[in-house]
Amino acid sequence: MARPRFANLDLDTRHRILETAAEEFAARGFEGVSLNQLIDRLGMSKGSFYYYFDDKADLFTTVADLAWAIVLPVEQLDLESFSAENYWSSLEALMQEARSRIRANPWLVGFTRLMYDPPEVAGVRESLAEKFEEARQWQAELIRLGQALATVRDDLPVELLQALLVGADEAGDRWFVNNWDGLEEKEIERLFQEVFAIFRRMLEPAPA
Repeated sequence: MARPRFANLDLDTRHRILETAAEEFAARGFEGVSLNQLIDRLGMSKGSFYYYFDDKADLFTTVADLAWAIVLPVEQLDLESFSAENYWSSLEALMQEARSRIRANPWLVGFTRLMYDPPEVAGVRESLAEKFEEARQWQAELIRLGQALATVRDDLPVELLQALLVGADEAGDRWFVNNWDGLEEKEIERLFQEVFAIFRRMLEPAPA
């Protein structure tokens, strides 16, 4: 994680630094990125780089934090706004918002590939594991809420439903980031809708 002083930079500067780094990591992989060349591209001196980051791994995890906050802004999720009537439409809206954010931040696609297959570097895998665990907890909360609202099946344990959802969600995410560049916008929209429909059929109560 970047040093606290990084937060003192204005938002545009922080995003420019992290998005540029994300593009380099996505294009060359973690090991393939030369820190000296990256620092030059960022328009920074070595002294200023180390003023904000400990090393390349620290920069990588800071980019990952930004990527996660864009795609999955958990702090913005208001569970109290969910009801039996809007549960599934609200989840679909969240999924559509995530897709819109990815479209607005093209660097997310390439960098997400690295998040699913992170480098064997101290601190990086641990940081990403915490993020994925946060996502699982978020999913579990939504499943429990859906069961309480009778919009999610309750004949299976939450842990099993979550395991099924996580497996399907990760498989879908991996497919999308690996094929995104070859898909037209209309096809991406159609596929997102179909994938969401699969998730819904998997979790909804069986018809009486």
